[in-house]
Amino acid sequence: MNRAIYPILSGALAQERQMQVFANNMANVNTAGFKQDDQAFTAVMARAQVPGAPLAQTAGFGQQIGARPAGPSERVFVAPYAAHTSFETGRVRLTGNPLDLAIEGSGFFEVKTPQGLRYTRNGMFSRNSQGQLVTNLGQPVMGTRGEIKIPQGVVSVSNNGVINVDDKPVATIKVMEFPDDKMPQKHPEGLMASENGKVAKNPQIQGGHIEESNVNSIGEMAKMIQGMRNYESSQKLMQTLDHMAEIAIQDVGRVS
Repeated sequence: MNRAIYPILSGALAQERQMQVFANNMANVNTAGFKQDDQAFTAVMARAQVPGAPLAQTAGFGQQIGARPAGPSERVFVAPYAAHTSFETGRVRLTGNPLDLAIEGSGFFEVKTPQGLRYTRNGMFSRNSQGQLVTNLGQPVMGTRGEIKIPQGVVSVSNNGVINVDDKPVATIKVMEFPDDKMPQKHPEGLMASENGKVAKNPQIQGGHIEESNVNSIGEMAKMIQGMRNYESSQKLMQTLDHMAEIAIQDVGRVS
């Protein structure tokens, strides 16, 4: 097989990985608080061939045929490097539900899961049968004094995150902030994990609103189309190289 196929194959596989990221962004375009991902790649140089001693005279003819030529390789491969998450704020939409919350600016809500504390921008909360404030997956939302319990009554949330029931404060939403260079990493179920957070001093929260995904659906669709075309180009180039090898085997060596 023509070894030139391998760098092209690495590019095709990179495009396939990028398409998976684009598809995941598109699938979550309507997921509250979702943050868009972009796949980064890195160039990988083929390992240089170290010049060795000449073949011993006793080496057989087959060994001489199979020996790789000495000298550096010129092949360059591409490989997935890391997924970058964009933490730009999504559009804030009015819902009218007092327990739907949206954070203005930076910060994350803290929730309690069986795996430990996790963080989210999805503020679609509700009150369960035990009176706890929970996420749409039933995970308790944390306040400045632990888990939040809301008694029966008329609920409202102030701009600084204080939950009031019948105009009486019962708890305060806990908002966590992270350094720009140590933002939380994505984990399953749309949550994020980090150990570098600190409690926000002056959080700004909008009650009765949710933050929508920051995915630009039109932009992601254009990226998917471009990615598919790049993948098809790589595929056609590999087919061309394979056809060239077939011609070399069947026609070039034929005795006329």
